Amino acid sequence: MATDHATTGETDVDAERGYFGITLPSHVKWNLVRATTVVVYVLMILPLLVIVLNSFNPSRLGNFPPQSLSLRWYEALLADGLMLRALVNSLQVGIAAALCAGLVGTLTAMGFVRKRFRLKNGLVIVLLSPLLVPPIIVGVAATIFFGQLGVGRSLWWLIVMHTLLGLPYAFLIIRSQLYLFDETLEEAARTLGADRLTTFREVTFPIIAPSIVTAMVIVFVISFGEFTATQFWVERTTTTVPVVIFSMLRTSISPKIDALATVMLVVTIAVPALLLGARRWLFEH
Repeated sequence: MATDHATTGETDVDAERGYFGITLPSHVKWNLVRATTVVVYVLMILPLLVIVLNSFNPSRLGNFPPQSLSLRWYEALLADGLMLRALVNSLQVGIAAALCAGLVGTLTAMGFVRKRFRLKNGLVIVLLSPLLVPPIIVGVAATIFFGQLGVGRSLWWLIVMHTLLGLPYAFLIIRSQLYLFDETLEEAARTLGADRLTTFREVTFPIIAPSIVTAMVIVFVISFGEFTATQFWVERTTTTVPVVIFSMLRTSISPKIDALATVMLVVTIAVPALLLGARRWLFEH
């Protein structure tokens, strides 16, 4: 101990004092940690709680707290064709992007982990470029590129854009699992006569499936809330929930926005919860 302190120049008194020369009992430190955690959670949850409560406010002015509760704005939401179309579009794009990113991310990660080839590091940088480039640049570039090709602004191309935005996350998550994978399990399966497809289906996939589901959850959440790049591509028939909410906030503030935001919040929680439930089932079986 003396040698360590002599090497670092730290004394027992300095170690007890901690940083900045402030001495705090351990229970005080833990109380500060708990208090900070509570404050962070309150700041995160309180705005969401206000939105949820205000969505049941019968008043158009949105007086808070509401004097009574009503489903008026949810009924208005169901009667609004544009909002329903935006919600359906967001679900379709989010689920499709999650599936595509999960598939492409799995194949890409396996290729990068299992194979050796030239320019490997350079290709990783290209693959992760959506994390390095601001989404607004991606949106502008996609609009100009597809515009030059004469491609219509369909949901299919929006799915492609969201898949590219979510692919780096899927790749990193699945690759990290593959690095931990014990390849001797595959060798044992092939020794027993299993071909490559059977080995992947019976050995590899069940082990990496939880990481694939986790990647799909993250990609869905990113896609469902993506606004910056999406706003340059969508039109009335292909609009999404974030774009609709932003457009409405520019003209007026209505509790109908709170109702739509609440539905979006429920979907954002429900879909990942279902996927994580599937992940747990895959992990247990």
